[in-house]
Amino acid sequence: MKPDTFLEVSFEVANKVGGIYQVLKSKSRKMQDYYGENYITIGFYDEESARKEFAPREDHQFQEIFTELEQKYGIKCYYGVWTIPSSPKCILVDASGLEKNVDEIKTKMWEEHGVDSLEAGQDFDEPVKWSYAVGKLVSKLEETLEGEKAVQLHEWLSSPAMYEFSSPSVFTTHATVLGRALSNTDYDLQAAVKEGKVDDELASDHGVKSKHQLEKAAARNSTIFTTVSKTTGKEAEAVLGEKPDKILPNGFNVEEYPSLEELSYNHTKKKSDLKKFLRAYFEPYYDVNLEEDPRILFISGRYEFHNKGVDLLIDSLAELNQQPGDDFFVFIFVPSDVKGEKLEVLENMSLYEELEDFIDSVMPEVRSKILNSITSGEDPLEDISEIVDAGGKVESLQNNFHAKKGKKPPLCAFNLNYADDDILERLNQRGLTNSEDDRVKIIFYPTYLSVGDKLLSMDYNDAIVASSAGIFPSYYEPWGYTPVETAANGALSITTDMAGFGQFLKEKTDPEERKGIRILEREDKTFKQSRDQLAEMIGDIVNYSKTEITERKHNARKLAQLTSWEKLGENYRQAHEMAVNRK
Repeated sequence: MKPDTFLEVSFEVANKVGGIYQVLKSKSRKMQDYYGENYITIGFYDEESARKEFAPREDHQFQEIFTELEQKYGIKCYYGVWTIPSSPKCILVDASGLEKNVDEIKTKMWEEHGVDSLEAGQDFDEPVKWSYAVGKLVSKLEETLEGEKAVQLHEWLSSPAMYEFSSPSVFTTHATVLGRALSNTDYDLQAAVKEGKVDDELASDHGVKSKHQLEKAAARNSTIFTTVSKTTGKEAEAVLGEKPDKILPNGFNVEEYPSLEELSYNHTKKKSDLKKFLRAYFEPYYDVNLEEDPRILFISGRYEFHNKGVDLLIDSLAELNQQPGDDFFVFIFVPSDVKGEKLEVLENMSLYEELEDFIDSVMPEVRSKILNSITSGEDPLEDISEIVDAGGKVESLQNNFHAKKGKKPPLCAFNLNYADDDILERLNQRGLTNSEDDRVKIIFYPTYLSVGDKLLSMDYNDAIVASSAGIFPSYYEPWGYTPVETAANGALSITTDMAGFGQFLKEKTDPEERKGIRILEREDKTFKQSRDQLAEMIGDIVNYSKTEITERKHNARKLAQLTSWEKLGENYRQAHEMAVNRK
């Protein structure tokens, strides 16, 4: 038996909070291929997100249900489409007016499923309240929608819904709550997973008891329990005590990205823009070589200093900083709490723009003078120097621009709200201070990229296109979209064997096939061993010739295509069929 209708429930439907948003967004078109008009996404109603992500539709088949839910339970529902390219049907649920007290829902969870949430806070209560409301909605949809139905619930936030409807459920954990909490501490999660047991008491010690118990109940009570990688599957067995019924790797729509020919053209343009920023950022203090083909690397992701391998990257860069070789640049695109751009950096950008404006203003006359001088047989240089340096303008601009000579460029382009920052502290400890004789030049850019910002003025994809490689040396990464996204945008990348994607790539390819996306070994390796290997990998990237870079970019794009939803979407359909046949 196969489901006729598929309902997909997540807190991140039309509500960009984390990585699950990207999974749902990229997967939606393939789900529509399978289920057509019977594919419906259900999400959390956030007024601001809805304005950006949701297009309401007034005339629809669910109006009677919505009216009943609001009158009977105080649940308000909105019907429309999620405004992503595939435009799937979407219902957003607002549980803020729910008449049932959240304590009553929590009491039921305790009595029926052993979830102790007496001391849980708002970050637990709000999702549970919303999920309960979603369950009531789904129970009413069951009465209206014909045929077999499957309901997929993503993460613990959605899980209480499954106790309010009768259709088969597929519960997916993208990363266990307790596993993520432990991975960013000194606790050896890797060893505990290998032993097959993580003590439940640790959830209390790390403030995630209620969420952990809710997630554990969902894994136990769902019709089909799934996760996104074999790595997370082993973690789920140890943390939740349940072996997943199915692994659902995260796919990616590589075909929606520009061709390599387009990316090659865009790379030249975007790298030129990035070099302008680097010139404005560094050259008020000292000269940097940007005339050749400088290597520009980056790391991006959530501010999880150890989980994302930021600590390992910095230590590897410190090793390279002591070795001879060409200078290179590293952006740390890890958002933090900022108070705005550094005034010093804004001044540098302004001075550089003033230089550009001056050059632009004299160029028409310079061009005319050169043409006139050459055609008349005169020396053009004398006329040009008179135009360019009229009134000592050049000397004045140079003096202003180089007023910071002898000082160091800042490590961070923004003012942070916190005096103690792990990234800045580690950079200084390891001697990466942007001294003139440092081989590695650092720009910590702790905010989301946007064409509207005052510094880089680039979105994230443009920054990738402009770069040589993305470095993602994660210690804890249930899947890891960023290396695939980087490869799709025409840059090299590094992932690890601790990431779900890295494990996936190891299974699907041989080492000689992985020239564009390299896999750093972190499993069963000491920090020093991984540090040295990463330093070697980065050193290779910095030293590749243009031809080698181009060849490896083609290979990276080819590897990214292994994650196409055309290939991986079938796993979801199989999970839905398993649920229908097991109910």
